[in-house]
Amino acid sequence: MATDLGDTPSKILSVTESVRAKLEEFILAGTIRPGERLNELALSDRLQVSRGPVREAIRALEQARLVKLTPNRGAIVRKLDLAEALELYDVRAAYGRAAGRLLAARANGSHLDALRHYHEQMRAAASTCSTAVFHQLNLRFHDAIIAFAGNSRLQELDIAVRNEMQLYIREGVLGDAQLRASNSEHALILKAIVDGDPDAAGSALERHILNGKQRMIEGAGVGRMQPFLP
Repeated sequence: MATDLGDTPSKILSVTESVRAKLEEFILAGTIRPGERLNELALSDRLQVSRGPVREAIRALEQARLVKLTPNRGAIVRKLDLAEALELYDVRAAYGRAAGRLLAARANGSHLDALRHYHEQMRAAASTCSTAVFHQLNLRFHDAIIAFAGNSRLQELDIAVRNEMQLYIREGVLGDAQLRASNSEHALILKAIVDGDPDAAGSALERHILNGKQRMIEGAGVGRMQPFLP
């Protein structure tokens, strides 16, 4: 049921947040694709809310750089070109170094167990060239590093950057050699964290992300998009 004029500000805000989350989910999953227009009326009907929360949600997504407001067309899902995606890799490499340093200085047993678990599962996925499985495990590995680093601002930045990168990177095909190379880099990151060496962990994570950038460049050069590695 659509929200009415009697709704309180807090209730309207809650509806807007819910609509924003749903639209973000549609965009990141590719249900609404880059370049596609966001029709307020159609979305309000689809989500069973009034147009106000949809409009506010779209504005929030514009601030998150997932949506672009254009003359005559209204709101459309942003398209990222290769140059923009490469810039985001550089940003991610910079804060990745910080995350590696932070985690190496504070990692506990449960942190290390989780990272070892993901690394071992990725090793198995790489051995069978299971790209989709490796991709999901890779995301969890990097999510864990950022979360375990214990810095909420770093987590917020990582979510924003990775969401924006999803506008460029969808699905692709990587060979087993590339999967193994990526996971070998994970092993170096993990070793530095286990050793409690902030400098080595930060450098290994930064280098891994920049290597992922190079893998994406190589994939773009042969006309295919790469999964988010790292």
